Order: sequence, then C-alpha cells, then structure tokens
Amino acid sequence: MAKVEITLNDLFNLHSAVIYNPDEFKNSSSVVIDSREVVKGSIFFAIEGEKFDGHDFVNDAEANDASALIINEKKLSKFDSVDATIITVPDTTEAYGELASMWRKKLSAKVISISGSNGKTTTKDILAVILSEKFNVVKTIANNNNHIGVPLTIFLADQKCEILILEHGTNHFGEIAYTAKIAIPDYVLLTNIGDSHLEFLIDRKGVYKEKSALFNQHKNLLFVNNDDKILSRKSAGIKNKISF
Repeated sequence: MAKVEITLNDLFNLHSAVIYNPDEFKNSSSVVIDSREVVKGSIFFAIEGEKFDGHDFVNDAEANDASALIINEKKLSKFDSVDATIITVPDTTEAYGELASMWRKKLSAKVISISGSNGKTTTKDILAVILSEKFNVVKTIANNNNHIGVPLTIFLADQKCEILILEHGTNHFGEIAYTAKIAIPDYVLLTNIGDSHLEFLIDRKGVYKEKSALFNQHKNLLFVNNDDKILSRKSAGIKNKISF
C-alpha cells in the first residue's frame, strides 16, 4: 500500500506557484494550517482568516521543522531569513483547496459527501459508526464543513483510509460547488431542503440550487430523501440513484 504523499511536482502544479529552495523539499505526508500541529516534514499553509493570519506563524512552523511553507506571494519579502522551501501563491486558501484535491485523487478510499438543511452531522456520525464495523473510516470532525474544513478533513485521510465521509455546509451560493470539486465524491447524500441560510440563499429554490451542486460531482451513486418534495421532483431524471 503506497504511502500518500505530496511531491515537489504537486507543488509545481499549484496555480501560479513559485518555489524557492526546492532542493530542500522532501515528499510530505502531513499538510497543516496550524503551526502547533507541524511535525518534521509537514507542509504549512499560511491561511488568512478573520481573526488570525497564518503568516504570523510561519517562523514558528519553520522552527518546528516544516519542510515547506506556502505563503501569499505579496508577503514573500517578510521571510528572507527562512531556509525551508517556500512556495508563493496568489491565494493560500485557494491553493489549500487545490492541494487537497490532489491528495484526494491519491486516496484509494471511497468518498461519501453529505449535505442538506438538517441532519448532516447526525447522518455523518451514524454512517461512520456503522461503516467503522468493517472499514477504516475518516469523517468530518466538529463543524469542519466549509471551504477550509473540507480540505482539512481530506488531509486527515491516508493510505489506510477506506471510507472518507465529508460533511458539506454552506451559507452562500457557490460554496458547495467549490468543496464538491475538491472532494470528487463517489456517493452523494442529501438529507433535505429546508429554510436554511435564507438571508443569502433567498428561498428553498435557492437552497436546492446550492445543495444540488453536489449532484454534478458524484461519480457513482446518489442517495435522495424521497419524502422531501423538492428533492423527489428535481431528482426524477437522475438514473444512478437510490431514494429513501
């Protein structure tokens, strides 16, 4: 069973990436966004969030023996003294998603993506308990179901993982399409279409439009809640599905 790793070629394939000190890089099986979780050989992403900027912790990540530091290209001048491999990109959050998609493609695990207005977490946890009786399962932890959380969960899976269960959340149009493209699910399950996040999704038609973006990415099988009138009607023409 081949170890799942990020290679130098993977890093070169990140959009608009420029690599400094490439000879210092060794293949890595650890990708993190928290400098406290860096172990020797980790790839550290400096993500800019609402409360924290990962660039403030780049030196900590290097001190903890990160093998590569992925930073915003506009902040390169701040890290002239860094000896580790540095990869600059236009947007570290987007690059994080890109690399997660590469990682997902290296996995042999089957990917189950779950969304819906209600019951996502409960359904995820029930499935994880049942499937863990027979398979090595990795699942979304806590509420890590957004544009950062879905990649984070994918990076938790390794070559031993047989089933990866991902929860996809949203409150704006386009978020599900983004995380679904990264996850490339084998199986998709929608729990229901309700009145969730209507301040941005407007109405249930908008909720369906956003949630159903998972349909366009599923490769094998779609599971549809047939008691939900919107899901039942909208999925009528989909052949590769099981209703419940």
